[in-house]
Amino acid sequence: MQRVALTTSLGRLMDWCMKQAATDLHAQADRRYSFRVDGQLRRIAPEQFAIPTNDDILNMLREAFPKSISDRIEQQHEMDLSLLCGQWRYRANFSKQQGAQSFSFRVVPQHIADLDDLQLPAAVAELVREPRGLLLVSGASGQGKTTTACALLQRLNETMALRIITIEDPVEYLFVEEKCQFEQREVGVDTDSFALAIGNALRQDPEVIFLGDIRDRETIQTAMQAAETGTLVLGTLHADSVAQTIDRIRDLHPALEQASAGALLARSLNAIICQRLVPGVLHKRIPCLEIMRSNPATQDAITRNDPHLLAGLIEASANEGMHSFDQHLAQLLKKEAVTLETARHFAVNWDKLEMEMHGYASPKPGILKPGPGE
Repeated sequence: MQRVALTTSLGRLMDWCMKQAATDLHAQADRRYSFRVDGQLRRIAPEQFAIPTNDDILNMLREAFPKSISDRIEQQHEMDLSLLCGQWRYRANFSKQQGAQSFSFRVVPQHIADLDDLQLPAAVAELVREPRGLLLVSGASGQGKTTTACALLQRLNETMALRIITIEDPVEYLFVEEKCQFEQREVGVDTDSFALAIGNALRQDPEVIFLGDIRDRETIQTAMQAAETGTLVLGTLHADSVAQTIDRIRDLHPALEQASAGALLARSLNAIICQRLVPGVLHKRIPCLEIMRSNPATQDAITRNDPHLLAGLIEASANEGMHSFDQHLAQLLKKEAVTLETARHFAVNWDKLEMEMHGYASPKPGILKPGPGE
């Protein structure tokens, strides 16, 4: 992990952003710096930090990092790093745009959130207690996938004596061992690839393997095989719905392998949690989830490549701990955690949701934990 001194130009910029409660910082040549607070992108006034040229950005990086690192950033098209600046850890990506240097930093909170603090549905905590199988946390970038996945691992850490191996690029949250033993490996530093690390992890006596980001065929194939052989594999993946998650996994495989990949996924999958963050009434984003659990009907839909059937199966299986985005959104609206305008904006099918809210459909079991006095 690289350290950035607060006395450097980059350190002063990062420190200022942290004082604004920023979660992300972006720099591009000849454009104002931008940062994100509660999901909203904002620009930094030139009076605060001058608009950087490409040379300004390169000189900033040369000042902050050893020559071996700054040379690699300049020479490579893309590069990931873990950074420490002051008390804060960052996941950093360096890239090029029209031949000029850019970077994007994301804050990695040092405190691993508790599942209850994240306001997640009660059914989520049950999913990680399965002794084997594949559990996926999906969502678009910046929707809290890693935060939720690590909260699940922390719940295991507090309640069960297990050996957990994490494979990440880069390592984000650092776990303090309680009941669990952790081994945290970083791709490019401790191992050459996700797939290779998973294969070796199976020979290292784990009960749980965590994959920080599933991006390619080799990783998901090895993960599914590990889950089928008796290990709980928890992974994150970029997709905006349960059906899209399944489609993405199939699409990572060549056409001739997609049928067998779907069959393997159906056999190995425990559940998919797809997460979106929506604005809450207290001006903080809160999670809204779609949850699909494995049962004969969902397994059949995955095997036959009928992901469009899953929405109906999920909505009809609330008694098994499943629910759609709109069902969760309706609960948030009922508890006045989101406004009507927010619900209307983020609903997948607002007309149907509105009918259910006005009693034109059968009531669904509660998704959220009851509050005091309920």
